Amino acid sequence: MTAIQRETTDFTLPGSYGLGTTGFWSGANTGLAGCIREAVDQYGLHVLDTAEMYGNGRCESALGKVIRGIPRDKLFLVDKILPEHMNEKDFFSSLHGSLRRLGTDYLDLYLLHWRGEADLSFLAASMEAAVQKGLIRFWGVSNFDEPDLEDLLKVENGDRCYCNQIFYSLYERGSEYSLLPFMKSHGILPMSYSSLGSDYHPHPDIHKNKHIMELCRATGYAPESMMLKMNAAQGFCALFSTFSLLHLRENLRQVPEGVFQQFRTLADAAFPPPDHASPLVKI
Repeated sequence: MTAIQRETTDFTLPGSYGLGTTGFWSGANTGLAGCIREAVDQYGLHVLDTAEMYGNGRCESALGKVIRGIPRDKLFLVDKILPEHMNEKDFFSSLHGSLRRLGTDYLDLYLLHWRGEADLSFLAASMEAAVQKGLIRFWGVSNFDEPDLEDLLKVENGDRCYCNQIFYSLYERGSEYSLLPFMKSHGILPMSYSSLGSDYHPHPDIHKNKHIMELCRATGYAPESMMLKMNAAQGFCALFSTFSLLHLRENLRQVPEGVFQQFRTLADAAFPPPDHASPLVKI
């Protein structure tokens, strides 16, 4: 895969949204399943994110059932491999296992879930081999901080890394200071998980901010829709999850630029951008 091919997809990923699937962790979840179908059919949302770690494959299997019958070219499927499987014995068996559970012949994007003890030379070589076999279209990493990416870029084909999926939201903006500019300078797409915050990482509640909520009530837009647009404005493909069709529709409403700029001013005051470098938060 050449650098030109790497930077070209059938979809516009920077500044877009995607749905996560950890809600399938314990098995079927009809609420999430319904949200995925409506997001794809009614909103043209095409990015769906999962991982072999989620429920030991149960999330992949559940997602596979949901997308059965949806034309494959309407989807951009993202999956992740555990670092302990990034070796000659396990790499392709893990990849084929994920493909089998999803019921697809290929992944659009395959990520190393976190660095761990993975051999980065093996990572780049194996991902490129999977591209040549037609099993994946693009590859990348997740939870890589700037020093990790610097190490990756030193190995052969490391510059073919298409994406780094990181924890980022209005509540956790540390990557804006150094990591995000570094990624953009090297053509590495930023993708954010937990784009509306996470219960696993304590944070303030935007619903308790008087000024922001006054704007939301006056304009009729949910704070979540503006938070997602803020991620997209930074160039992220913003992943979120919901079991509620009502919340899905609120989150995906198109916020007018004038309203968004008012929100952004208030948000920067309440949740200011970083003024110094800090380690990437990982959950």
